[in-house]
Amino acid sequence: MMEALKCLYAGFRGFDEAGSAVPMMDGPLKPNTALDEAPVVLRLPEIDNLTATPAGLVASQGAGLLRLRSAGGALDAAEQQVFSSEISCLAADASGALAVGLDGQGIAIQGGRHDGLQIKEVNGTVLRAPTAALFLDPDTLIVANGSAEYMTTDWKRDLMNRRSSGSVWRIALGGKGREATQLARNLAFPYGVAVGAGGLLVAEAWRHRVVALDLAAAKPPRAVLSDLPAYPARIAPASGGGFWLALFAPRNQLVEFVLREEDYRRRMVATIDPAYWIAPSLSSGASFLEPIQGGARKKLNMLKPWSPSWSYGLVVRCDANMRAVASFHSRADGSLHGVTSLAESAGALFVGAKGSGAIARLQEQDARS
Repeated sequence: MMEALKCLYAGFRGFDEAGSAVPMMDGPLKPNTALDEAPVVLRLPEIDNLTATPAGLVASQGAGLLRLRSAGGALDAAEQQVFSSEISCLAADASGALAVGLDGQGIAIQGGRHDGLQIKEVNGTVLRAPTAALFLDPDTLIVANGSAEYMTTDWKRDLMNRRSSGSVWRIALGGKGREATQLARNLAFPYGVAVGAGGLLVAEAWRHRVVALDLAAAKPPRAVLSDLPAYPARIAPASGGGFWLALFAPRNQLVEFVLREEDYRRRMVATIDPAYWIAPSLSSGASFLEPIQGGARKKLNMLKPWSPSWSYGLVVRCDANMRAVASFHSRADGSLHGVTSLAESAGALFVGAKGSGAIARLQEQDARS
């Protein structure tokens, strides 16, 4: 009875009793066109997993591992190796060794003292969706397993089925036993990791936040940046201190509403192609079958830059305490959507927009401003 009265009162006063409100992009997240104004240095479909190494930048395209080299004012991509499964994450240590996440197949170590090592499961948990990795040292690897049920390529299904089966592991690479410690479980798609002053920072996509984990696994996760207006992905350290945070798709109220409507959502997932779900997307505008058409998005045949959008481009600069201090946007009518990874190299920030198949470069002075 009391709950019913509370709901009636909340409806009368306009309270968001269901928790479906999407925060505005304001303050340091105020929309701009900084990403679209940045020069594009490489166009390559499905470019992902930008990672800085001692020898320069590496990235992935599907199952291919790419070495990126400067060529005048642009980048050239040379394929270094092709794996049997799509590359879902990359990490490099100080010596140049790589940890390569393979969708559905765990982690493969390339180079260094553990060259050739394959890690498909830890403590009985299959690394089905390795979404992010980080070397603490040459013998210790942090791995985020985005989901215990779905592969990384099925991230939409993980979200729309409201799963939270992700976990984060600290893995000792040396020795015969290869010890592993679970730092957190029941996470809603952990998608990025970085080391901060307060512990291990983890981007938890479906809960729109960044949490800090205790590397000794003695304390529960603690939110350090929450209620984001978009879904966070990879985190990269910034040379001037603090971090860069990639956000790969915007939240909107229609998606939040559908996530609460159990019958509709289950029928949609069971009967419709995921490309046309009412769900976030890395890119949009390619098909008339996508949701939200007509006057909601266009006027006089021109896309409204403020219109509801399934895709967006967003990079956030955070301080050492993971507070947002600046942002770089590609809005609804922009051309750099679906930012999943970023990395600093040679005094610039390189931004990988997987949805648009492009890498943009922000010069150090532009990033600071």
